[in-house]
Parts: sequence; structure tokens; C-alpha cells
Amino acid sequence: MSQAASFTFGTYKIDSTRSIISFTYRVEFMGGSTRTYIDRLMFPDVTSEMWNKVPKEVLEPTLQSLLLMLGINYWSVYPTPNMHIDGFALTREQATFWDSLYLNGLAEFFYDMKMDFRGLIAFPFDEARVAPAPAQCDLPTRALLLNGAGKDSILSAEMLRAENIPFDFFAFAPTPAHTRIGKLVGAKTITVTRRRDARINAVNHFRASSAYPSVSTFTFIATLLAEVLGYNSIIFSNERSADFGNLTYLGLEVNHQWCKSSEAEKMINDYIHRYITPDISNSSLLRKYSELEIVRQFVQYPKYLRYFTSCNTYFWLPRIQQRLLRKSYWCKQCPKCMFLFASFSAFLPRKEMIKIFGADLYADKRLVSYVKRTLGIEGYKPLDCVGEPEEMILAMHYASRTNAYANDISMKIFEEHFPSTYDFEGIERTILDL
Repeated sequence: MSQAASFTFGTYKIDSTRSIISFTYRVEFMGGSTRTYIDRLMFPDVTSEMWNKVPKEVLEPTLQSLLLMLGINYWSVYPTPNMHIDGFALTREQATFWDSLYLNGLAEFFYDMKMDFRGLIAFPFDEARVAPAPAQCDLPTRALLLNGAGKDSILSAEMLRAENIPFDFFAFAPTPAHTRIGKLVGAKTITVTRRRDARINAVNHFRASSAYPSVSTFTFIATLLAEVLGYNSIIFSNERSADFGNLTYLGLEVNHQWCKSSEAEKMINDYIHRYITPDISNSSLLRKYSELEIVRQFVQYPKYLRYFTSCNTYFWLPRIQQRLLRKSYWCKQCPKCMFLFASFSAFLPRKEMIKIFGADLYADKRLVSYVKRTLGIEGYKPLDCVGEPEEMILAMHYASRTNAYANDISMKIFEEHFPSTYDFEGIERTILDL
């Protein structure tokens, strides 16, 4: 693959008639040739006249932010410190923000690719530039809640409903699972789809690493939706274990869930308030809870247990296969499936677990390594959306007390490392909201 001499964040343009926004990126290669890529966002729920209702001083910085945010999928294919921006300039502080977002958001990508990132990210800035004050945006009091089709967004929806807070779902690249959950919850779903340049997919490093800050991308897209359709808050369902990293690479903490962390959330929220508008806020409704506590609360809504989708493999299935599935999908081979099996086994009987997951994952020898790593007794925490070691420990402790899994290989390993004398009550006080 050719090496980039420079990377330019190009133009953005709204086709209001079709509600499509196009973003361009230009790569100049060492041999002197150039290539331009086009990325598109499609907004089927936005009519042409809605675009004109957003104040220009709010819309423009939002589109500029989206240009830089979506560009992460192109720059990471052709990484170079020789970065340029057409049409507008950043202040030093803004450039620092984007340097940090790219660095931390791509930490796992750099690790997977064994890439030396030091000195690689250098967003340009104008030392003399002073950013205009953020503009007011008159918006109704209602929330836009990310629909991830999983347990977290469902629980957030039920909590918002209990507090009589009006909300609609937002789904990025919606699948049949998103539609199914929207109907079960009884909430309207606003959708956005994205079409990356087909040529970038042919050389995309993300075939080897799917690690990129997806929630950061969702946040800026949701901000635009909030401006156009009228919402004053964006709600996510990120839990506290998103702050817990996995390993260190070249001095940088690698956190698979960094884009869901409180650090990333605050960074982006502050950026929006300082450079776009103070009238839209984003927050995570479940931030104070552990994953295990979220599961404990979620099982109180049994109508969702056969339908929520939390295995990320589902989202890579062919669309026809997604359509044929009527209930939840579990690959039963990934760290997240293993962790969630353990979490739900803490509160549900084995018979119900088999109905939900389709197998007893404690008995699967192929998953033993994931169990050990998630328990913290071997290697580092798997690079997937799994909780902290204490959560896994407590979940398996609860499951072990039923004796339903006594002969399973993973349960035997657990009981060997965590005998009855272990301080389970101590971690229970820190993990659960009892």
C-alpha cells in the first residue's frame, strides 16, 4: 500500500433535497499522485426545510466537527503527521482536543497494527485564531437516546419512562435488531446511515482491527440530529467499567471502551459547549453502575430477555441473516458472550440461561482463556466490552452458589482460584447498588 505524504480534511456539503451530507478527504502519496475519498451520511427522517431552521453559527461548527470525526476512518488507513484542513482553521485548543481524541480513540488500533503512534497525530492550527463564542440554539426539553439494541439502552429507556422524560431513540446504521427493540420499548427511532467510500474498504486496516471510537462518532452525529429535529439532551447508556483499561502500549493506555469512558464523554461535551452550542448536553444515564448492576436491574424486565442483542458479532452478519433472526443472537465464542453469560447466570436459573444463550458457556473449553482473563488471573482483560474483574468474580460466585454449574470447567477453575474464604461481601458492596 502506498505511503501518504499528506492527508487533507476537505469539504462538506449538504444536499438538503435528499438530506445527504457529503464529506471529502484527499490523500497525496509519496510518488506525487492524489486520491479523493467521499463519505456520506443519510438522514431519512430529516426533511429539506428542516436544515434551514438551524442557525448557521451552530450548523457550521457541527459539520466541521463531523468532517474531522468521520475522517478518522480514512486517516487511519493513510496515517501521516502532515495533516491539513481546507476551508476553516482550528485554534490550538481545538487541535489539542482532536489530537487527544484520535490518540486515545485509536489506541487499540495502534496496538493491533503494532504501529508507533508517537508524533504521528498533529492537527494543524492557527496560533492567531480565536474561536467564535458558541451560539444559542432554542430546543425543546426532550432526549435523544442511542438505541444499541442491547440491555443498556433498553434499561435507560425504562428509566427515562419511569421519570416521565420524553425521549426518542437514535439508531446509527439500523439493523432488524434495532427495529425489534424499538417496537418492544414502544419508542420512535430516528435513523442515520453512513456510506463510506467503497475504495477505502478495499484497503481498510479495520479488517484487522475494528477498534475506532464509534461512540464519539455517534455523539457528533446525534448533536446534528438534536439541532435539526429539536432535542436538548443526548443520552447514552455507558457504564462505569468503560473507564477500566486493558493494557499499556508504548506508554499509552489501551482501553477498548475508551470512547464510552467518562473521560471521552466529558471531553466531547465540553467541546460542544465551548465551540458549538451550550444548549445540547450529552451524558450517560448508567454511568454510576457496574455492568453487573445493570444486569441485575435489567432482569426485572423479562419481556426483553429473549430479544436484546449484545453480541457484537451480530452486527457483522449478512443482512439477510439478521432479518431471519427473530430473537437475540449469541455467537457463543467471544469474550462479551462469555462475560454476559456469567453476568446473567448470577440472577437467572440455568434453564432460563440455556433458553437465552442457546448453550452453557461455562462448559465450553474454548472459552476458558476468556474466563481467566476476565477474572484477572491470566494476561490482560480481553479487548471487548466486558466488565471489571471484580464483576466477573461476583457473578460467578453467585452462579456457583446454585451448584447448577458445578461440573463445568470454567466453574471449577473459578472455585479453585476463589474459594469460599474469599471476601465476596467486600466486592459486593462496591459492585452492586444494594
